[in-house]
Amino acid sequence: MRQLKHYRRLLILLAMLSAVIFASAQDNHAQQLKIVEGITHSFVPKKTSPKVASLKGGKQMGVQSMFGGVYRDSLTRYFDKIEEYNRQTGNSIRFRYYRAIFGKDTLCYEERKEVVIDSVMGKRMLEVESQKAPYQRFEVEISGLKESEIIALIDSMRQMKTADILMNNGQTCIFYALNLLLDFHGINPAPIITRNTTFTDEDQLNAFFDHILTQKGNYPCKYSVLKKADLPDNCVLVFQNAYKKFIHAVFYRKDTGKYYTKNGWWPPIILNNIHPVTEAYGRYDTKEELSEYGLDLQADTILVYCIKEDEK
Repeated sequence: MRQLKHYRRLLILLAMLSAVIFASAQDNHAQQLKIVEGITHSFVPKKTSPKVASLKGGKQMGVQSMFGGVYRDSLTRYFDKIEEYNRQTGNSIRFRYYRAIFGKDTLCYEERKEVVIDSVMGKRMLEVESQKAPYQRFEVEISGLKESEIIALIDSMRQMKTADILMNNGQTCIFYALNLLLDFHGINPAPIITRNTTFTDEDQLNAFFDHILTQKGNYPCKYSVLKKADLPDNCVLVFQNAYKKFIHAVFYRKDTGKYYTKNGWWPPIILNNIHPVTEAYGRYDTKEELSEYGLDLQADTILVYCIKEDEK
């Protein structure tokens, strides 16, 4: 009987020891997880170029908002139908794809998913958008984690916050400029234009702009001309090249004299002067040595777009 008691005590001690070892292993594993901010971080490229120069010339970085607190209208009413579709050449792991139909024209756009599990350079990675403002995105390697551990990690990352300002998002310059313009006028741009969406077909932009906005004028893409131009308040300046392609856009506030611009994956910035932008995207002010074809890809015209008069 005494031996049986000793045996039971031994089993209990072994069980307790196993639990301690398991808990320690779990803690060590958790400590090894390196969660970092993803595409919303303040990435600034080191390579020297006119575009980088314009970025570094910004007085303020980070995603800005012109939302006044109340929407009085919605961008969705400009469209006959918005539907999700399967894009054959898309990345369905990271994005959902939509088309917004208006008359005989269509605007196709993609929306980055709130939770993404994908393989990156042989590593299984998790990306999660926080549910706490300013809605940063965080990522971490999850190779070797169990499904239950991943679910718990997602819940935890949804509650993360390391900054009060969103430094970046997945928008292109064109959707960013439109977002500011529509917000300023109390027109809800969602779900077409949000921090997680951008267009997927540049050939559709001309018809889209003409459908929702009014073109107020156009100028040669030259700083010497633009600095003298009497631009309207709260407008979007679209940089168009020789092939009629929209290659860049800037939101302009006349009352403050500020230009709001974003370049690809780089953080949005505010400029007091549009000269760095015409140097970066214009064919006339560029300091780069380009072929004639290269110059044709640069903007030769600035189109000025405003909200339609009956929408103000």
